[in-house]
Amino acid sequence: MTCSIARPPVTVLCGFLGAGKTTLLKHLLSQAGDRRWAVVVNDLATLNIDAALVRDAAETGRKVVDLGNGCVCCSNRDELGETLAELSATGDYDHILVETTGVAEPRGVAALFTQKNPFGRSLSDFARLSSLVSVVDAAHFLREWREYEVSGRRAFPGTGQRPVFELMLEQVECADVIVLGKRDLVSADAFEELEGIVRGLNPRAEMIAVEHGRVEAEWLLTRARFHPQETLKAASWLGALERLSPAGREAKAPRSWIVNTAPAADAALPEHERRFGLKSIVYQRRRPFSEEKLRAFLLTEGQGILRAKGFFWTRERPDEMGFLSIAGGVVRLDYLSYWWAALIENGKATLAARPTAIIGLWQDPAGDRRQEMVFIGKDLKEKTLYAQLDACLDTSDN
Repeated sequence: MTCSIARPPVTVLCGFLGAGKTTLLKHLLSQAGDRRWAVVVNDLATLNIDAALVRDAAETGRKVVDLGNGCVCCSNRDELGETLAELSATGDYDHILVETTGVAEPRGVAALFTQKNPFGRSLSDFARLSSLVSVVDAAHFLREWREYEVSGRRAFPGTGQRPVFELMLEQVECADVIVLGKRDLVSADAFEELEGIVRGLNPRAEMIAVEHGRVEAEWLLTRARFHPQETLKAASWLGALERLSPAGREAKAPRSWIVNTAPAADAALPEHERRFGLKSIVYQRRRPFSEEKLRAFLLTEGQGILRAKGFFWTRERPDEMGFLSIAGGVVRLDYLSYWWAALIENGKATLAARPTAIIGLWQDPAGDRRQEMVFIGKDLKEKTLYAQLDACLDTSDN
C-alpha cells in the first residue's frame, strides 16, 4: 500500500571529491524562486562543510538536511531512506535534491528506491527517483584515464583497497545525466576525447558540459530520466553482457566461439570507436583459466585495456565464481559466490531449483561455469585479445 500524498521527485547528485557537486547544487538553488525544494547533503566527516555552504546559499524557508559522518550508499543508507521518506510524507516539497559524499556509488542510492525491505516496502512508496546525476571533473577524470594509457603499468591492490578511479568509472557508468564540469580547464581536443570516453562507458546517459556548475534547473529537474532497468544497466560492459542470449553463447568446443571478428564498416561503428578507437570486446569460453597464467596476462599483456568487468572460472578454485574488474592500472580478482553447478554437485541445491536465468546459461558438463568478460580499451584487436586469453586457459586435461 502506497502513500496517498503525491510522491515528490528526487534528484541525486553524485561525483568524486572535488568534482563540483556543491557548486552545481548552489547554482540550482539560486534558481529555485518560489518553488518548494528540500535539500539533503551528505559528508563523510562529522562536520559537514558542504551542508553549511548549501545552507548559506539556500533562501529562508528552504529545508536543508545534514547527513554527516557516513556515506549514504552504505553506513548512512538507512538514515537517508528515513530522511527522504519523512520529507516526502509532509507533502511540503515539490522536489528533493540529494548531494552525496564523493565516495558514494549511485547504484547503492538507487537500491533504496528499487529494492524492497523485509516488510515489502521501498522508498519508491514515498518518493520518485527522478534522475541519477554524476558530476565529473573533466581534467581530473581525463588525467586518471591517461595515466595507465601512457604508462601501461598494472598492479593488484592490497586486500580491501579499492582504486579511486574504479569508483569514478562506476559513477559515470550508472547515471542518467553526466555533467562534465570545469570545461574551461581543458583544451578543446582534450574535452572532445573525454566526451568520447564517457560516451563509450555509458551510451545511454545525457551529457552536458558546464563551467562553474552552471546548469539550468529547468533542463535538469523538470524531466524524469531514471528507469530501474535501463539506468542500472547503462554501463557499456553490462549492456554487452545483457545482449548475449543463451543461443549466442559458446556451444561446444572451448575454442569454437569468436565474437564479431569481421571488421565493421566505419559508418556502422559507434562514434566513440570511429573517432577515438575506444571499443568493447566480449570474451566467452567454457574452459577454466589457470589463475597463475591469467594473473600474469593481466599484469604484463593486454595493452590498451582500460576497463574490464565480468565473470571468470579457474582450475584452482572451480567451485567459486570469480569476478574481474580492471580500472585503469588496477586489477581486482574477487570470488563472489558459488557456481550453481558446484552447489548441485555438492548436494546444496537441485537441478530443478535452478532459476530461469541459470537454465538459460546451462551447458553440460560445465553447467553455469564460464568465462564471460567485457574488455574496453583503445585500439583493441579482437583476434589478438582472444589468442592471449585462450593461452591462459587450463590445459591440464589435454
